[in-house]
Amino acid sequence: MTARETLPTCWIFDMDGTLALMEGRSPYDMHRVAEDVPNPPVVQVAQALAAHPGVDRIVIASGRNEAARRATQAWLTFNDVPWDALYMRPDGDQRRDDAVKEEILDRDILPRYRVLGVVDDRQQVVDMWRRRGLFCLQAAPGDF
Repeated sequence: MTARETLPTCWIFDMDGTLALMEGRSPYDMHRVAEDVPNPPVVQVAQALAAHPGVDRIVIASGRNEAARRATQAWLTFNDVPWDALYMRPDGDQRRDDAVKEEILDRDILPRYRVLGVVDDRQQVVDMWRRRGLFCLQAAPGDF
């Protein structure tokens, strides 16, 4: 058994447009993330995967700024979304979402987990996950 095979397994989920639906909030308005509503089918998938014996962790990789960390954690808990780790965009980082999430993947996720799959919505990010060889479910058409 290789060292990689001994790592805990995980599924990665995105927040905005995937687990959380923005209704009237700009994706750049981090002060209003508590107003987002859960996306029931995706939340149910996260709950089912968290209960599956072959899945050790649910990891959130979000393009939200670190400034929204507390509100995001509270939202996840309030809406019964299972999660074990939350990785976010550094404050002031204005790079494209795919670049931010690829860095999170390399720096934070791959050294700690064996990724089973990803759920995301934004096309550029879905393309990155797939280019990296990860199975990715696209929650919604997110070509923006």
